[in-house]
Amino acid sequence: MKRLRVIIAGVGRTGFLIAKWLSRNHEVTVIDRNRRILDEISYMLDVLAVSGDATLPETLRRASAGEADYVVTTTDNDQTNIIVSALSRTMGNPFTIARVKRMEYLKVWGHGRKTLGVDLMVCAVPLVAEGIVRVVDYPQLVFFRRLYGDIYIGISSSGAENLWSFRMNNRNIIIATKSMIESSFEMSEAKKVLVLGVGETGKLVAKMLSAKGKTVKLVEGDAEKTAEELDGVTIIKGDAFSDFLWSEENLSEADAAIVAFDRDEECLFASAIARESGIDRVFSVVHRSSHMAMFEKLGVIPFSPELETAGRITAAVRGNAVLGVVTRPEFQVYALSGDELEGTTLGELSETPGPLLRDGKLIPPDPDLKLKKGDVATVITEGGGMIL
Repeated sequence: MKRLRVIIAGVGRTGFLIAKWLSRNHEVTVIDRNRRILDEISYMLDVLAVSGDATLPETLRRASAGEADYVVTTTDNDQTNIIVSALSRTMGNPFTIARVKRMEYLKVWGHGRKTLGVDLMVCAVPLVAEGIVRVVDYPQLVFFRRLYGDIYIGISSSGAENLWSFRMNNRNIIIATKSMIESSFEMSEAKKVLVLGVGETGKLVAKMLSAKGKTVKLVEGDAEKTAEELDGVTIIKGDAFSDFLWSEENLSEADAAIVAFDRDEECLFASAIARESGIDRVFSVVHRSSHMAMFEKLGVIPFSPELETAGRITAAVRGNAVLGVVTRPEFQVYALSGDELEGTTLGELSETPGPLLRDGKLIPPDPDLKLKKGDVATVITEGGGMIL
């Protein structure tokens, strides 16, 4: 497979994850203003580090932006990411990917794609919101994501009969069709949902759940402003950490709670309050993926914006053989094209092959099974890292 030339501008937590996963098999250059961060990344990863302001043409020239296959921008500033993407397109013909935090930019880009010089714009807000909404009614599932076509990845806290799965960290990772997963786990509808923390993610989750006919209560300090945006959602003005508010508004009656503050400390405290109040299904945004284990110890289901973003971008930076990627802290699952890898055995692709989609049916994995045209293979890598 061709080694791709990838430039990553901005190497905070999200940029570092992308560099880590891609540098295994591709030529990665990272750009950042912080020399100390670049020194640390150069020590840990096989990457070329360029110090400087990526919005300046001279910096991009030193990084050989004109010869890049992909330019990925993951700084903390949306405008910077868009500017760097547009500037890179004037130097060559790279595929540009910009991470944005605000939905407004994603909406503008979605009207015409490639708007503002960006080929792909990635925002964690809808990715996290969709992930929560998909599993909120399935008590046994903590994760449910489409890999490719009708192949889905699920994570359950208990066993799954008649489904292919592998065990990791006391949970089952399942690869199956959507209908197979939904029919294998009992649905228990969360009719009353509480949302704590009203960033963009909290608002979008509330809107999506209300549209599904659920009774949604959202605790917000500025109730009047939020009420204008969320028709059909009960807005409660107050402090989500107040014992009086929990008692007065009967917040503990909720079947599920979604916590979406801007800081992990607030999310962790609010999640603990919800669990202590007797709410069994608690979901929380976790901004630092390294904090996810702390939430899980409380019985909270964490969703990481940085992992969702890094996984989506990693899936986009690929050769023709890679059809899709689902990323988690412990592993990555790939969908691979039999058209591109015809004659290759599953064992040659990965030590842990998953089921193979052939003629519309999922068949159990066999390391000696050779791929044919039309096949879609699934393979697993533990600990992350691109395999192709």
